[in-house]
Amino acid sequence: MTMTVTRRMAMTSAFAAGITGCERLEPGVHWDLSMPWGPSEFHVINAKRFAEEAKTLTDGSLNIHVHPGAILGIKGPETMRAVEEGLVDMADSSSFQQVGTEPILGFESLPYLLDDIDELALLYSIIRPAIEAAYARHGQRIIYIVPWPNQNFFFDRPIATVADFEGLTMRTYDKLSTDLVRGLNMTPIQMPSPDVVPALAAGAIDSVMTSTTTAFAQKYWEFLRYTVRTNHTWASTIMAVNERAWQALPVEHRLGLEALAQRLEPEFWEIARRDDRDKLSDLEANGMITQNPSPQLMAGMQSLAQPIWREFIAQVPESRPLLMAFLEAAGKSTQL
Repeated sequence: MTMTVTRRMAMTSAFAAGITGCERLEPGVHWDLSMPWGPSEFHVINAKRFAEEAKTLTDGSLNIHVHPGAILGIKGPETMRAVEEGLVDMADSSSFQQVGTEPILGFESLPYLLDDIDELALLYSIIRPAIEAAYARHGQRIIYIVPWPNQNFFFDRPIATVADFEGLTMRTYDKLSTDLVRGLNMTPIQMPSPDVVPALAAGAIDSVMTSTTTAFAQKYWEFLRYTVRTNHTWASTIMAVNERAWQALPVEHRLGLEALAQRLEPEFWEIARRDDRDKLSDLEANGMITQNPSPQLMAGMQSLAQPIWREFIAQVPESRPLLMAFLEAAGKSTQL
């Protein structure tokens, strides 16, 4: 997708929405923070908390203006480039959305690599330096990384066997999730989160992969009936700031913000743990039916995993030692 947003367009959109305006009369440094997620999603709530505490610890000199819902015109896959070029000072996006720029960020999209959020934390303890280096290559510094809850498939019909997938059209995130969906004989269509509901309404897709958090925020029950707990992959959002903007801050403010991020990141992970359970209950309260895959269905899906892992390693050779280190640390087979 070609980047068409300019700084003037972005700021004009913000002023038109009444977001900045008088806030910019405040003294100090002003950062615009772009987020593709809806205002009610916990990543946005987390970002607002970080912004409030950042303002306090800098004695009001740093003002981070949070713009949710892609209101600045920056969608997920455009985020890394937007921050690198200084269209915005700061932005949040899912790691899988940046694999076109930095393929190493595709780790989380490897299907059935991770069993739970604890293994995700273990993975990041191994790959985080490589992820930070990827962002540094694009003039950015990672502030914090926070996961989405585990991922699900959402359908308008019950799914009992792999054969039930055939003929459906599913929203996917990136190449790896697209390969998984294609292997299940569905038609994949990659699209960012803000485009999903319009696509459902238009009939362009009839199934979606995402978290319960996003499914609730986007009211999937208006289009789909079944939440299938596939747990096929994980995704995290990465909050990053333009390095030039970061270095322009006084050193004591930078040190304070680093300490703030280190304190809040574990709390934000706990919010992610709780949110899946809470939002699943909310979906069910609105009429959606939760379905756990049968052993046969799960085996059929998992059988597609390792060929995708091997292709990823072939395309991103620097990922191999990191993947092997994770599998060994997790007590899993390293035979690929």
